[in-house]
Amino acid sequence: MKYSKPYLILTVLVWLPWGLQCIFDTSNIVTMIGVTGTHATGNTDIRVMYGGVQFAVGVMAAVALYDGRHFEKTLWCLAFLGSCMALSRFYGLLVDGSGTAYTWGVLGYETFAGTSAIGWLVLLPRLQAQKESNAGDSPV
Repeated sequence: MKYSKPYLILTVLVWLPWGLQCIFDTSNIVTMIGVTGTHATGNTDIRVMYGGVQFAVGVMAAVALYDGRHFEKTLWCLAFLGSCMALSRFYGLLVDGSGTAYTWGVLGYETFAGTSAIGWLVLLPRLQAQKESNAGDSPV
């Protein structure tokens, strides 16, 4: 489990600042991605879906960094969000022809986030059993 902290730090550093930036300054989204709201409600939705969701994932990872009991919950979140976002983005890449550096870069990170979280979830029971086994071997 010694790699869980660097993993969570990376997750916080990727998700939390981008989420905050998207909440407070939607012009970044317009400039980088080309997405804009044509109505005030649309702008609010952009803040929520680009900013709020990503901010929440970053906060969730920060909580897990502070209290390791939440690590597995954060992994489930990343497994679902990362995988679903990567699949949706890949589909969009195929049907929309959006092969920009931004799209490929984010697709790469979302794929990493989803698959690495799934990998952690597969290995976690084994790592926990190994930790318990090693704890039983130590002298009292």
